[in-house]
Amino acid sequence: MTTFILLKGTAFRPFSLNISGQIWHAEQPVIVGVINTTPDSFYEGSRSTILNELISKVEKLVLDGADWLDIGGCSTRPGATLITSEDEWSRIEPLLRAIIKLFPNIPISIDTFRSRVAQKAIDVGASIINDVSGGSLDSDMWNTIAQNKVPYVLTHYPNEATPQNMRLSPLAPEDVFLNVFKDLSVSIEKLNNLGIHDILIDPGFGFGKAIESNYKLMSDLNGLQELDRPIYVGVSRKSMLWRILDSNPNDVLSATSALHLYALEKGAQILRVHDPLEANQVRKIWKNLYQ
Repeated sequence: MTTFILLKGTAFRPFSLNISGQIWHAEQPVIVGVINTTPDSFYEGSRSTILNELISKVEKLVLDGADWLDIGGCSTRPGATLITSEDEWSRIEPLLRAIIKLFPNIPISIDTFRSRVAQKAIDVGASIINDVSGGSLDSDMWNTIAQNKVPYVLTHYPNEATPQNMRLSPLAPEDVFLNVFKDLSVSIEKLNNLGIHDILIDPGFGFGKAIESNYKLMSDLNGLQELDRPIYVGVSRKSMLWRILDSNPNDVLSATSALHLYALEKGAQILRVHDPLEANQVRKIWKNLYQ
């Protein structure tokens, strides 16, 4: 006799953030649309250095269902060459000001590891800081977040790593979850001691982790719920997809959608994506499957 066991997916955990002085509630998975004011971010479709093109890309992200927007001005992909903070801000500022005028009610996060850029963006009207370095590349970042009381995306980033060297000693699959859990836990405690409590945790897929480690980390993602913070996942079109498929970032949208569905099943509450339309489709399918 065969016995069938019905396994129900992870239910969504609602959360709230204090964004620009107002409480922002999330009752379903949040979709964050990515826009890069760079010439060298890894996915060509998300980037431009021409303001009109960037505005058109933003309008499409919003039309396709992005709940908030994430602007980057300095590529932090493995191997990237870092620009100055002045150049980074000069790329971000015009688009940030344009978005605030066009979409005043949409939260805007700034993808930066530099406190000076973060402060300037907050002064102009950015709502959230998304720091891929987890505070490790700028010792003033956490104080800036504490002073401004903005939500902070805390990303797991390898100790003593930079975009140039993070591939040299990647975390192995058998070590990855415990390392990520421990490092995030320690950082959360330090942030709380500074008075920072609106923290979202990003496991840092692709940052200092072997490809196999990224998949092991994804399979264990629900374990991060013990940290009691919203889980923020950025895997859209990343090399953990296209390398195993012998492909490239342009041709892995379907694979991205598959991994997004799995991430939601494993407890992800925020998806950082290049393609909100398809991410919305995934969200609808997930809601019908598991809610």
